[in-house]
This record gives sequence, structure tokens and C-alpha cells, in this order.
Amino acid sequence: MKNALIVAVIAASSSAGAQFVSGSSLNGIELGLSAGYASGLSGGTFVHVPNVAGPVGIRASVDYVRPSDSVRDDVDVGAGTGLTLGTFGSFKANGQATESGSQTLLGLDGTYSLGQVAPGVEATAYAGGRYGRFSATETYAGSAANSQTTTTNAFGIGAGAMFSYALAGNISLFGDLGLDHYFPSTLSNGTDTGTYAPGEAGYNELRSRFAFPGTVVKAKIGVKLSY
Repeated sequence: MKNALIVAVIAASSSAGAQFVSGSSLNGIELGLSAGYASGLSGGTFVHVPNVAGPVGIRASVDYVRPSDSVRDDVDVGAGTGLTLGTFGSFKANGQATESGSQTLLGLDGTYSLGQVAPGVEATAYAGGRYGRFSATETYAGSAANSQTTTTNAFGIGAGAMFSYALAGNISLFGDLGLDHYFPSTLSNGTDTGTYAPGEAGYNELRSRFAFPGTVVKAKIGVKLSY
């Protein structure tokens, strides 16, 4: 399913490019760039092919997020081991630990044009599937061997609305408000013994340590070009 979604995103992007080059009857193809917040600072791009069937279109998107939090400060770092080692926040406060993380998100949406909802403002609703790769790295003082990266690849669903205002020619300013939800998925730290699937012993304890998204509220602004 992961490969199918990636192929679908690439196919939608290729279709949009082909329509632009060939100048076929599909007009108004949009290319957008955005920045904002989605569990952290985010930046992204999309290709939107409207009017595929009346007001219905399709949009493919890619976003990269630098999360504001990767390892939860209030959870004991020994969670799932039977040991009480102290909270990650206490390790950070003592200069004994650091954290980092990243999120790469793919989306494939059906869109529906709502037309003009205010003078000069066009609205488009969207809903569809999501795929996200989430990564969290915790590093403890003393040795590079004390650095551990945990990842998960999760599928989800999302919906929202995009509001655009024409600036000049084919350039528009837009705002995007949405809500995504990702389903529980296998956690891995890159070793044979470090893979935990939902429902397995130790999964909930390990999952609680990381700020991987469940439900994400998105708020973004950007510019788009229409062809």
C-alpha cells in the first residue's frame, strides 16, 4: 500500500505536468508552495488538477515537518525495560541528552470547488489518504553508541479546506486549514530485536515515549501558480 500511494502521488504530478505541456482541455492546473505549522514547522508543495469532473479535482502533496517535540519529556526513558531511569526531560535539563526528529508526509486528495465564499476569495474542500514517515533520535552524553533513532511508517486520512485570493495574473495567495489522523503502526529502531507492532508486548510503553502524530491540526499559507 505504501508503494501504491507513492506511485499515485507521482502519477498525479506527472499527469499535471503532461496536461500543462500538451495544453489539453484541463485548465487551471495549480502548482503551490506553502509553509506553516503541523506539529512543528513545515514546508511543502502540491500539484492540483481541478475540474477533472465538474467541480471535482485531484491534488497530490508532499510536506516536510521539523517537529517541535520528538521524545516526550515526561515519560521515563526506561519505559518498557522494567527500569526506572528518570524522565527524558530531566536528562535534557542536566545536559545529558538531546533530541531531533523529522516527518515526511505524502497526501493524495480528492478536491471539490466551493466557488467564491467572499469577495475575491475562492474556497476548495479536500479529503483523502495520507502516508507519513516519522523519525525521532535521542542522543545521550558519553558515546555515539548512545544515540538511537526510532522510526514508524503510518497511513492515515485527512480533510480540510484551502482559501485563495488572486494577487496578479496567475499568482494567488492561499491559506490551508486541515486535520489529519494517522493510525498506529510498527515502530523500529533498526535492529532485529527493536521492532514492535501494535498489540505486541511493550508496544504501548515504547510508543508513549515518542511524539509521533496521532491527530494533527495543520495551518499553512503559501502561493500558487495557475496554468
